[in-house]
Amino acid sequence: MKMSTKGRYAVRILLGIARYQKNGPVSKKVIAEEELISADYIEQIIVPLKNDGLVVGLRGVKGGFRLAKDPSKITVYDILRASEGELTLVDCDRNDCKGRDKNICVTRPVWEGAAKVLEAYFSKITLKDLLDKVADLEKSGAGSYTI
Repeated sequence: MKMSTKGRYAVRILLGIARYQKNGPVSKKVIAEEELISADYIEQIIVPLKNDGLVVGLRGVKGGFRLAKDPSKITVYDILRASEGELTLVDCDRNDCKGRDKNICVTRPVWEGAAKVLEAYFSKITLKDLLDKVADLEKSGAGSYTI
């Protein structure tokens, strides 16, 4: 299983906004330079994040983006759900059982259980937690903090 770049970049974009918003709204250009993500891709990713109420866009010369909530109130799961949709591992988890009765499927509970474990894990990690880790890495002189 592999997370798509859309979800990973969404986390990085919001982390970048959280890091730099103390100086006002964070421009797409700053995010692109700091996170090494193209401005066009940022625009595509940011729309569902705005629609889900995680980020606010401000227009104008001094415009940009800021978090809509405190970083301690935004979880990695919130970001992934906004950018990727509901966390499912296989199609049958979305009630697409290829004509079979989903209520007697033996493997369906396995995939549902795994998705719940991932949801619980990602729900425990907030942007504040990631900001704290970035601060620790910066203190230690580390050059890069995300992939």
